[in-house]
Amino acid sequence: MRALAGTDVSKKALRTLWLDKMPDSVKCIVIVSEEHLDKIAAMADKIVEMAPRTVDIAAVQDSAGVDQLMAKIATLEGEIASLKLQRKFRSPSPHHHQRSRSHSKSRRRYNPQGRYCFYHFRFGKKGLPGKCDENPGYLSRTEKPDVNSLWIAEQTSRSSPWTKTKGLRRPFQWPFIIDKVKRRIIGADFLQKFQLLIDLHNRKLIDGVTNLSIKGEVATIQENNDLSTVNRASKYFNLLNSYPDLIKPNLVNRVVKHGVKHHILTTGQPVYSKARQLAPDKLKLETQEFQFMLDNDIIRPSKSQWASPLHLVNKKDGTLRPCGDYRRLNAQTIPDRYQFLELRTLITS
Repeated sequence: MRALAGTDVSKKALRTLWLDKMPDSVKCIVIVSEEHLDKIAAMADKIVEMAPRTVDIAAVQDSAGVDQLMAKIATLEGEIASLKLQRKFRSPSPHHHQRSRSHSKSRRRYNPQGRYCFYHFRFGKKGLPGKCDENPGYLSRTEKPDVNSLWIAEQTSRSSPWTKTKGLRRPFQWPFIIDKVKRRIIGADFLQKFQLLIDLHNRKLIDGVTNLSIKGEVATIQENNDLSTVNRASKYFNLLNSYPDLIKPNLVNRVVKHGVKHHILTTGQPVYSKARQLAPDKLKLETQEFQFMLDNDIIRPSKSQWASPLHLVNKKDGTLRPCGDYRRLNAQTIPDRYQFLELRTLITS
């Protein structure tokens, strides 16, 4: 410290800086001494040599272990809730405590989501086989058939609810066509979108983002049903079949087949609006809507200086639709009008 300080730092300041660097156990002893700094340094060296050595240990918590523990706790909570519901809906018996329990299928009859008709719910496989598919009560009251139904070779449309794939612990938002088929089909575009990998050797579906995996099975499809999104008996089948992109729901941006670019010309400085606080319920719905559009590549983050106010408009079904107020932007936009060419002009040219 003396070599670095040179003659620019006084002895008193050098003494103060040196004492500040000492451990607390040494500082409280040598700070009361008025001896020369060299003698105090020798005294501090002896104190350090005689003092017992201690090691500072900082506790580190494994975040991965905590996440696994929380996941197990959540699973246990779900199982406990399911057991409570089963106990609630089981009919009491006066001789329940006198008889031994036997393995019975009646304990598995609880149907909270109404996925079966009354006869299958009450009698299991013995209840009117073949009638459940024709019964409209087979569907849950809260679930409706999808508008985009599949048409198989028998020219009949069938729709049924679908179940989520559990184990990967992240949402997969995708426009599925839900239909009543024995084997559900996931396309390569879905696997590419969410970075999912198929391990046929180990029979696993691996998530490339979270490195989680779920077990599967290799199945052989023996059916030869020709699935289609359009009824083959329709007179418009051949026309619609020529444009498959129109009848397949897809949120992925398609490749533009033309080189036309449209530029919006403005005047003056960029217009913007100050941020305003939304109500908690509206803020939650707005965040979910924008997150959905962001996950499906409908919108993208921007650092533009332009900012227009956002309004949430009530829809007929009770939900909210986000709408932008672009009146100030339109006031600074140079109007442009492009007249469509007439058919005679196109033919002559």
